[in-house]
Amino acid sequence: MRDGVATLFDYKNNNSVTVTLVDATYSITVISEYSKLFREPPPESQDKSNWIKYAFYRYNDEFKSLIFLSLVINIFGALQPFFIMSVYNFALASSSVSTLYWLTLFAVFLGFAEYAVKKVRMNILATSGQDLAVHISRNVIAKLLWLPYSMTSSAGVSSQLARLKDIDQFRKLVTAEATLSYFDMPFIVIFILAVTILSGYAALTVLAGIFLMIVFCIYSRYIYSQATANSSRANAMVSYQWNELLRGINTIQGLPLLRVIQSRFNASHEQSSNDAAHVAMTNSKIQAIGGGLIQAIGTASIVTAVITVMDGNSDAGAMLATVILVWKALGPIMGIYNSITKFQTIKSSAAQINALMSLNDDKTSLEKSPPIRKFVGEVVGSGITHRYQGAQTGLTNLGFKLMPGSKTAISGPAGSGKTTLLMIIAGLEERYQGAVYIDGYNIKQFNNYRYRKAINFIPFDMHLFEGSIRSNYVLHNGVISESQMNYTFNLLELSKWFSDGLDSHLNTDVLKNLPSGVIQKLKIAIGLGDMSQNLFIIDEPFVGCEAEHAGYLNQLFTGALKDKTVVYTTMDPALITSSTHCLLLEPDGNQKYFGLPDKVMNAMG
Repeated sequence: MRDGVATLFDYKNNNSVTVTLVDATYSITVISEYSKLFREPPPESQDKSNWIKYAFYRYNDEFKSLIFLSLVINIFGALQPFFIMSVYNFALASSSVSTLYWLTLFAVFLGFAEYAVKKVRMNILATSGQDLAVHISRNVIAKLLWLPYSMTSSAGVSSQLARLKDIDQFRKLVTAEATLSYFDMPFIVIFILAVTILSGYAALTVLAGIFLMIVFCIYSRYIYSQATANSSRANAMVSYQWNELLRGINTIQGLPLLRVIQSRFNASHEQSSNDAAHVAMTNSKIQAIGGGLIQAIGTASIVTAVITVMDGNSDAGAMLATVILVWKALGPIMGIYNSITKFQTIKSSAAQINALMSLNDDKTSLEKSPPIRKFVGEVVGSGITHRYQGAQTGLTNLGFKLMPGSKTAISGPAGSGKTTLLMIIAGLEERYQGAVYIDGYNIKQFNNYRYRKAINFIPFDMHLFEGSIRSNYVLHNGVISESQMNYTFNLLELSKWFSDGLDSHLNTDVLKNLPSGVIQKLKIAIGLGDMSQNLFIIDEPFVGCEAEHAGYLNQLFTGALKDKTVVYTTMDPALITSSTHCLLLEPDGNQKYFGLPDKVMNAMG
């Protein structure tokens, strides 16, 4: 604090906040929902390979409540048949209306009590289950967002979307009413005990049936696992064939090899379809046999109860109560059996989520890494060499020094490695030899997240989200004032294309009807943000319309970005002329020239 002004440093966001102090009480707050998704570290545990288990541990009290309420519900459920038996044995035998009324009153009371407790249990499942589902979803998605670029860039979109399917499996598990069957399962012993009191032979029949059911469940799970394993292998082969076909489509079109690949793909697809049909048929058979087995157990128990009445070992009231108790005992088993095919899926989803959450990401070392105040903007490349897997050529031994405030154009033919070099400087591509220094510091010593917050990288394929232009500014830049949005928006003369200004809505239809140059200007305007950084990295600005929009770049270089270091890629002479230095690459990725752009312009004629 100095001269009545307090300066706060937000070490997570690399922002300094200045507050003029007056006679008032101050409190420091954070943006909770935003931080939950992008900032907060995951739950700490020593066993990172069992993240799902620790996520469920957060709800121990709720689990205990569900178990206790399930016990109460099952006790109430076991008592109700005894009242029905009492009506038959006492009210009818004595022809007493008052006895009938009292017994009916107790039965109704038990019914309402059971309903009330069930409602409380369902509310706990609905609220805590939803909260648990949101907790799992938020943390898994946040983990995907925090993974290093080197991991996500090499992973297919389908494999990342598969994590969303894993999330959905747990959402269904913790919110579905059928889940309550798992809490009822331990208490079927109450019903079996009640059946034993009324009819010992019927209880033995139920126990024998349950044992038979368990054996069948184990066997059916094995059969189903075998069927799904075959189907998974077939699906994996189809995916492999698709990847091979699509990645090499430009080299195999028109060749005899294409017919071979088509034949292999058709064979894999046919095998996948057959295995999928086999899985569906296996599942339907298991469900049909299991349902029939439960019906047989129930029927056998009832027949046993009837025989005990016929032998004089029991009465009709006890028989009625036994019938009800038998079906109450079989209810949880039926619910769990119906979800048997989900066990393997849930187990697989848990393994995938645990594997994901055990990875080290950019957030792991965030709390321990030093904050980056602000770069001056000196960039030095030393011996930068890079090869993509299987490539014979690539960036080779590049060396350059960019002074603060310089404007450097990286040029060269397509495929020479211009974008790759930008990604290396931006800290997105880590698989390279050599070093990149910012203000004398090797960028590999910085936490990736802090480093990317300290620079401004505008990729060529920057994604525009559906929503208002204002929301896109916030999504790409975080906290940004409206005046800062309007500055870049108006500087690039976008208001003539968007009559509602920052509130204009973007979607696929709107974007496809806009000229490509306007879309490029919009991306650059949003990407520039508040322009508080001192290092800007831009991939192919105004590509396809460089001559038309070169004036905007000159305005930026002589205005808002005058003292900033800017590195950008281009093959257009108009944009090369705007630079103070040019790094020219050979087609094979070697460095041809680094210096003033005049020599490059003369070479271009």
